[in-house]
Amino acid sequence: MKNKLIGFLVIGALTLSGCSIGASTEKQLSDTLSKMNDSETEYRNTQSKMTEMELTEQKTFEETMELTKEDIDKLRSNVTELEKLIDERLSQLEKEEASMKEAQGFIKELDTISEKASESEKSEIGKLKASIQKRYDLHRSFVDEYKKLASIQKEFYSILSKEDVKLEDLRQKVEEVNEQNAIVKTAIVDFNEATKEVNSIKDDVFSSLEKAK
Repeated sequence: MKNKLIGFLVIGALTLSGCSIGASTEKQLSDTLSKMNDSETEYRNTQSKMTEMELTEQKTFEETMELTKEDIDKLRSNVTELEKLIDERLSQLEKEEASMKEAQGFIKELDTISEKASESEKSEIGKLKASIQKRYDLHRSFVDEYKKLASIQKEFYSILSKEDVKLEDLRQKVEEVNEQNAIVKTAIVDFNEATKEVNSIKDDVFSSLEKAK
């Protein structure tokens, strides 16, 4: 699973003029999105770490598949290492999950901003909020599917270390791994598309607020 999630892009520093409601709304939105972006720092950091772990795991897996039954001790040692790498990936995933949950908590601030905004601004903020919520919901789906994949991979590694392993059992488990991996990749694509959508709507909202000044 080498496809990477893309991060949330916060709008750059704003040059505000006057004390209009539009400017105030613009500043409040910028501050809230900045807090979301800052909260996602750990999420972004885990991406490179998990990619490195997956590459290491892939290399170890390929070495393991080249071993014969005469190398059972080495095979079991490799399996233990593979299982350890999965646990490390899941540990990083927990950090990512916590980071995104913290960022999601700032969505409620959009409601407060909307309450004080004009009717036209309320509509724009509502669209932005819906797109942001969708993005976090899709990340939640990605996490769930990734955990399922890790569980199936562990089952597969466990089968590898058995002396009486049947080829048919291995094939069946490989199919399960591949099927779940495809689901995870789809979840990543959906999340990345949602991120692009958030950034597009965000740009439209700020452009609209600028024109309203």
